[in-house]
Parts: sequence; C-alpha cells; structure tokens
Amino acid sequence: MRRIRGIFLSAFTLTASFFNKSLMFLVRETKDPNPQKVKRGLLVFLKAAFKKFLELISYINNLKHRNILIGSTILLALFLISWNTELMPESNEPLIFDDEGNFVAAPPAPPSLIFPLGTDLGARSMVNLVLVGVKYTLGAILGITLARLLVGTILALITKLLYPCFKRYFSAFFWPFRYIPQLLVAIILMLPVASIPTGISAMVILEYQLIIMLLVGLPGVYYYILDMIEEIEKQPYVLSSILMGASKFHTLKKHIWPNIKSHLLLLTTQQILSILQLLTFLGIFSLYLGGPHPTPLTDTPRLIYRTITNELAGMAGQNFWLIRRAPWMAYSPILIIAFIAIIVNWMKKGVEDHIAGVVPVKQMAITSAAKEDTSLSRNFVIVGVQEQPETEYEKKIYISDLIREILRDFRGYLSRYKVYRIIEKSALRVAEYISEYPKPIFTTLLTVSFVLWAGVFSYAEFFGNEEAKKKETSVGASTEPKEDKDLFSYIFTNKEHAPVKYKADLTYQDAEATLQGTLHVSTTNTTGSAQDKIYFHLYPNQFKEPIDGPDWEFVRGPSPTPGWIDIENIKVNNQEADFKVEGTILEIQMGEWKDKATAELDLQFNFQLPENYSNTSYDYAAVWLGNFLPKQAVYDKNGWNLDPYSPIGHPFYSETANYDVTINAADKFEILSNAEEVNATTVNEGESRKYTAKVDNVRDFSVVLLDKQYYQTERFMTRNETLVNVWYRPSTDKQETANRNAMAAGQSIDYFEEFYGSTLPYKELDIIRTAEGNPQTAYQGMIFSPGYNFSENNFGSLSMADGVIRQWLSGMVGSQGYKEPWVNESLVSYSLKTYMGEKGYTISQTAEEQLKQQDEIARIQKEGQYLSSPLSDFKNINDYTVLMGIHGYNMYAELDYIVKAGKVNKALKTYINDFANKNASGHDVIELFEKAGHPQAKGYFEGWLKPELKE
Repeated sequence: MRRIRGIFLSAFTLTASFFNKSLMFLVRETKDPNPQKVKRGLLVFLKAAFKKFLELISYINNLKHRNILIGSTILLALFLISWNTELMPESNEPLIFDDEGNFVAAPPAPPSLIFPLGTDLGARSMVNLVLVGVKYTLGAILGITLARLLVGTILALITKLLYPCFKRYFSAFFWPFRYIPQLLVAIILMLPVASIPTGISAMVILEYQLIIMLLVGLPGVYYYILDMIEEIEKQPYVLSSILMGASKFHTLKKHIWPNIKSHLLLLTTQQILSILQLLTFLGIFSLYLGGPHPTPLTDTPRLIYRTITNELAGMAGQNFWLIRRAPWMAYSPILIIAFIAIIVNWMKKGVEDHIAGVVPVKQMAITSAAKEDTSLSRNFVIVGVQEQPETEYEKKIYISDLIREILRDFRGYLSRYKVYRIIEKSALRVAEYISEYPKPIFTTLLTVSFVLWAGVFSYAEFFGNEEAKKKETSVGASTEPKEDKDLFSYIFTNKEHAPVKYKADLTYQDAEATLQGTLHVSTTNTTGSAQDKIYFHLYPNQFKEPIDGPDWEFVRGPSPTPGWIDIENIKVNNQEADFKVEGTILEIQMGEWKDKATAELDLQFNFQLPENYSNTSYDYAAVWLGNFLPKQAVYDKNGWNLDPYSPIGHPFYSETANYDVTINAADKFEILSNAEEVNATTVNEGESRKYTAKVDNVRDFSVVLLDKQYYQTERFMTRNETLVNVWYRPSTDKQETANRNAMAAGQSIDYFEEFYGSTLPYKELDIIRTAEGNPQTAYQGMIFSPGYNFSENNFGSLSMADGVIRQWLSGMVGSQGYKEPWVNESLVSYSLKTYMGEKGYTISQTAEEQLKQQDEIARIQKEGQYLSSPLSDFKNINDYTVLMGIHGYNMYAELDYIVKAGKVNKALKTYINDFANKNASGHDVIELFEKAGHPQAKGYFEGWLKPELKE
C-alpha cells in the first residue's frame, strides 16, 4: 500500500510541477499582448506538455506492477461511474422524440448520435443500462473471487499444516468437480430456483446463486494452493529448515507465504476471468443474478423475464432472443464484458511476466544477473530471492527503534528490584515450558477460556433476564402500575382521551427505500397533571441493529437489512425543542405542558425502510407501511407506556387518532391506505404521484405502494355493502385463491357483524398480499397478508377470518397488548373457533390429544407463564400461542357452558359497543361479565388467568 501511494504521489507531483511551471511561463510570455509572443508561448507549452506526457507514460511503463495498477484503475473508474449512474425510467410510449419535439425513432432504436448503443424496448439508452449494470457484475465477480480464495486457502492450510488426515475426505468430495464443467453443475443446481418466479425473494435467490458459484470453483482453488504448498515444501532450503526444528507457523510465515503471494495474485485474475465466463453463459441460459423479473411487454400481453439487477451477463442473456431484430441490445453488454475480460487478461499477463522474471527495461540491468531458471512445475513457478546490488549503507531511525530503546531503558530500571527479576525468570521458564509442550498447554488454555466464557455469558444472560423482568426498559418514565399489582381489581385505562391529530407530508424515494418528510402533531394534555416531557414510539428503530433470538426469526426474514427513523429536528409550539432517542422511544422536552392545554409539535425525519418480515418493509413489488409514523405513547394510570417492540403478540398499545397524510412517490405505484376512497385523492404530476388521505378514529395509519405491473384486485361486496378488495400478484399467486380469500373475508364480515351486534364502520377493507413469510397484520380497514395465504392451501380463509375479527378486537376496541395480552387475544381465539365450529372447520381430537394439550398447558404454567402474564414473561412464541389460542378459548368456552343462555355472547356484544374507539382493561372485562349474569366472574377469571398450581 505504501508503494502504491508513493507511485500515485510521484505522478501527481510530476504533473503538478509541470503545470505550475508552464502556467508561470505563459503568464510571463503573455504580459505584453503580442500575437507572436502568444503563439510562441503556446507552442512552447504544447511541446513541453507533450514531453512531460511522454515522461509520464515512460514512468508508468517502467513500473514493476504496471498492468495491475493501470488495469485496476480502469476497472475502479468504471465501477465508480456505474455507482453514480442512475437507471433511466422505462417508457411505454411507442415513439421517441428529442427535447425539441423532433421524431427520433421507435423503440428499440438503433445506434445513432443520440443513442450511441441504441435503446431497449422501453426507450432506455443502452449506454445507461450497461453503465448501471457494470457495478453489479464487477461486485459479484470480485466478491465470489475473494470468497473462493479465502475459503480455498483456509482449507488448504488446514489440510496441509494442521490436519493432514482431512486431505482424503476433501479429495473424495472434490474429485468429481475436477472433471465436471462448472457451468453444468451451476445450471443443474440453479434451475429449480432461478429459472422462473417461485415466490422466493430476490435476495435469497442471489445469495443461493453466489454460494453455488463459490462452491463450483472452490475445488480448483483448493487443489491449486494445496499443490503449490506441497511443491514449496519439497525445496531443499525448506526441508533443511524443517529438519532443524522449524515450527509449522515458521514454515508458513518464512517459506510458504513469500513464495505463494505472487501466485495468489495470478490466481485472482484467473478466477475473475473464470467467473466472468460462467456468469455470461448463465445469462445465455436465462439464469440471472437475483432470479427472473417478470415484466409485461408493451406491445403484447405476455410476460418476459428480465434480470432484476441489470447486470451485464443477464442483460446479454435476456436480449439474446432479439439478436436478429435488435442486435445492439445483446451486443452492448457483450461489448462491455469483452472489455472487462481484455483488461483482466492484460493484468494476468503482467502478473505472469513478473513471476517469470520479465521486468521493465529500467530494471533489466538489476535483475538480469540474478535471473535463473525458476520453473518448478507446469502449474506455477517459485522465484527465489534475487541478489541485490551493493549500495552504500545508510542507517535510518524509525519510531519503533525509539520505542524499543525506551522499553530497554525501562527494563534496566526495573531490573534493580528483586521482585521484577523473580517475575522475569518465572516468565522465561513458563515460556520455555510452553515452547516445549505447546499443544497440551494451548489446548488447556483454550478449554479453560471457553468454559469461563460460557459461564460468564450464561450468568450475564440470566442476570439480564432477571433485571428485565424487574424493570422495563424505558426513558425516564414509569411502565409499572402506580397502584396495587392486581390488575383485575381496578380500571387503569385513561377515560379522558382526546384524539391526537397527525398531519404528515412524506416523499418516498424508491431507489434508496427511504421515506422523508414532516409530521405535525396536535395533542391535548389529558393526563390530569402538568407534564414536562412527552414520549413517542419509533417502532422501526427496533431493526437498526441486527436482532438475535429464535422468536425474531419470523420477523427478520431470510435476508434482513437494517432500518431506522432519524429525527432531524423537533419544534414545540414553533420553538426548537430538546429531544433524545433511546431504542424505540423518542423523548421530547415540553417545558411546562399544563393540564388540558394543547401543544403543537413539528417533527422532521428521515426513515430508512428495513427489508424484513415486519409491519413496515418492502420487496420488488410492494412497500407496506404500518406502525411506521412516530406515534404518541399512551398515558394511563401506569404513567407513560413505553413498552418495547416484541416479536410475540401485538405490543402496539395506542389510542384512536385522526390522520391527514400526503405521500409523494413515483407514478409506477398504486397507493392505497386504510382511508376510504371518498376520503382519498390521487394527483399525477409528471412522473410522480401525489396521494392524500384523511381518516379519523383509527389506532394507526397504514399505507401500501403497489407496483401496478405486479398487482391485481379481486372484489367482494358484503351484505351491508362493505367492499372487500384483495390485492394479489398474478405472476406468482393463484387467481382462484385470491377470489376465495375475498369471499372468505366478506362472509366473515357478515357473520361477525351479527356475532358482535355491531356493523363494521369501515365501508372498505383492503387485503394486501405482502412478502412470502410476513406474519399477518390487521389494521382498521386494511390487512397485510403473507404470500403463503395465496398459494394452494386451505388456511387462507381462516387467516382472512382472523384479520376480520381484529377489525373489532384490537381495532375498534383496544387494550394494553404488552401487559395484558389476554384481554383481546383470548376473545379473538374464542371468536375464531366459534366461527370455525359453525362453518365446519372444527377438527375432531381424540382424548389422548386433548390430554397432551392439557399437559402442555400445565407445563407452561409451571414455568411461570400464565394467561395474565405480560409479553416479557413468555419464553417463546409456542408457549404464547398455546396459552392464548387454546387455554384462552377454553376459558370462555367453559364459561359459556356454565352460564348458558348465550350470556357470553351477550357480554361480548356489550363489550364491543361500550368500548368502541376506547381501550379496555382486564378489570373492564371481568366487571362486564359480572353484570352479564355471572356474579362470581372475578374468582372464575383469576382461577384461569393465574391458577394456584399444585405439585
């Protein structure tokens, strides 16, 4: 690195000095505006410039690694140009006009002065397309090359130096790959995943393809390095060193590495060419990086499949079928691929010349005397240390020498004391013993370290869990009840609620997956006392850092990327306000916010969307946003509720609010929200689209941006004229399944309107197909449903019923879903299973299966997990699901059997109507059932919610 920096510094100094001298000469010669002097000055300047240019060319030509430096510079410049090139939008216009309105051509247009490489079917310049694709091609090639070299080198070193017995196993495993072509293996392994759309995300397909391309080339790298090491160890000076007692590490450092590093550079260039060739042929066979991207043609109804990354090999393959109609579309990426191959091959030639002893003329005199026959094998060459010319010795002083001198003096000072001399002698004896018996000593130290690490980690994890149970993580606000811990003996929800008003102006940037904008919040202090702070939830911040744990797997997805909300500025009543963000909580200083006073807050933020299976994410065809806006925390008798994001249950505790949201996005998106169509407007402004929606009395605002190429809708009208819209992807989903889901949701609405005695207040319900593995999430007027509900299975209809139930429970009627998840979740289970029983979905269970369920419930309760437990007490999703889904249903089913006369359903109807647009607590539920005809309801519920366990 120091040599490379010196080379570029010398070249820059030479060029700068020349231009400085030339400029001074021009200024001196042109002070008097004489035409002849000016002409003479310019001629002198041009001659000097040409001379300096020849000197610079000669300097570069005489560099030791000329080809590597120049080739790397060209490829780096090409990558940087590609990195800063934005993809042109595709046009559906049948004709192309220039800026002055003159007709140019019809797409695909042939090469011309305006389009040097022509255009594609969407009137996009091929120059732009190939420049955009260069970064993906170079990035994939370099990444796979480095991975092959790293893994192959590590395996070869482990095999040769540490565990020679592994060689036969690796040889047996890699032997077939030495004779089977890489392309054939790659095609066979990639066809089931990357040939047609399978519903798998592009990131998963890309990772799978990279792993396959890593593995098919790994045997060659492994054998190359292993053979090289074996050849080096046969050299006399290496054998002598080993016989004299040199350790394996010494042999690796002093003999193997100096001889192998040049060949690793050569192997790098060879692998780059090999992977470039492999990618090109995969593209010809329509196996694109990231999988196929279904796109409708503009002039025919059928779909074509394109590369989702626009990498060069994929572009060449996808355009190969147009080789006769528009040959420039295929030849343009092939031209750039050929250029990259020529550059890399030129770099490879330079490395081969260096290994063979072919050096620039400038150094020929130095190396000619020392040049020997260095050929050792047909595969590679070992170059010995060349004899250096005699030069006058010049002592140099380095910082390390000064430090060493200071340490030597310090040791001399310490040697005066007997204690230090004893410690030094003991350390020397220990070192001698370790050098004599290294393997048992280091094995013992490694074992002890591992045991200590495991013990400390386990204790820290146990201590952290205990602390988390004692104290909820928050930002200076209480999350515990301020009264008696018996949550069933009093009402702790705040009855004095005034809806918060949110007005947002947002802009979505598709390329960066960011949402920028402002949020105006008008809120009234209904806490009953003055407040100096206010708190907001920033739920997407949960994904700012990687999250570990099995329960988070359902949210992380296969290829997660981070996401967060960056708060840039906050004003309170038009005054700058102090704030801080800790985790998912935003704390804002309010000064003195008096009771019943209204405050106006203005937040400016930038939201980087995460890519995962959470409530807010995106993929190649859609963006779904739920729980994404900064949302005011609920204040009740517990104080401010600052509960964390949990992968279990529904932790989003909120009050109803009014939303007025404007979103600006590209016109390729269809924008929908949980606002009704009559309260939403869409205006097209050039290539962008402006969507404005207003919705009142909802707990959250949800919105989706759907790529119009990939989404289609199925509709169903309910008995009370609620319109159900199911948005699905016709390229991967079944239309019959989408239609069945629409009917199931509509029929569920009809059933539960009668069951709850309450008409659904939303005249539209949009069901949006999101990513493959997203957990289903329901918002008022909108349901995010995963891709597996649109395949050929029988669970989609029940998922639609569950989402419809949550329009009433969790939507119209809220609860503290983190501290009291049972309040609504057990009622959801009871409602769903009652619906299943009446619709014939009930699965008969044997007595043995019922006993197993009861044993499982008993086991969960013995571990301290109950229906009344907060989400933080549950150890995993399975225990939570069993208690809420089975035990919660049994609690209401047995109560229905005891009280009879439909009193449970009567109480449930009262519950829905009394707490519409409000929050309910466990006390409210118990009190309601007492009034409905079960006077001992408190004792009954407590026996189910937290029973006294008997051994």
